[in-house]
Amino acid sequence: MTDCSGLQRLMLGGIALGMFAVAAASDPAAPPPAGALPAQEAPAPPPAKEAPVPTPKAVQQLFSAGKYPEALAAAERNLEENPQDGAMQFLKAQILTRMGRTDDAIVTLENLTERFPEMVAPYNNLAVLYAAQNRLDDARKALEMAVAVQPNYPTAYENLADIYLALARKAYARALTLDPNNKSLKAKAAKLN
Repeated sequence: MTDCSGLQRLMLGGIALGMFAVAAASDPAAPPPAGALPAQEAPAPPPAKEAPVPTPKAVQQLFSAGKYPEALAAAERNLEENPQDGAMQFLKAQILTRMGRTDDAIVTLENLTERFPEMVAPYNNLAVLYAAQNRLDDARKALEMAVAVQPNYPTAYENLADIYLALARKAYARALTLDPNNKSLKAKAAKLN
């Protein structure tokens, strides 16, 4: 064997290290060669800047402008950061209602009345949605809760009177189907129409 010069030894060592690196790449459990520099990981990309949380005012502006899908997305983003914000949850229910997503709005309002029973407006809005679905007993219960929470809430009383009137009409109509010749029932039913 011939004696290698320092340059040749360096080159042969580099080739050996290169071959070891190829082998190590295919076998991640292989130990690094003696004298090898530690592998360096590529720097992680900087985290993407997250959009700021929409303010209640910004959500309200989108809602007022009729941009309901954008307002809903902004409300949901706000609620991710502020899940205890009852006012934002109420606004979300209003947005859902305007979007025609009545069932989702009802679920949101029902949850809101459970979590924040002291808020009166959710009961009233819930009653309006129930009434639109002809769920008059549910509407009545919601409005009775509204006036129990805030006895000086005239809108709830007005809506409750409308529900009582609708229930009375329904009861008279049912009574007339059972006794269609009853003149007294006919007269009372006529007064309600």
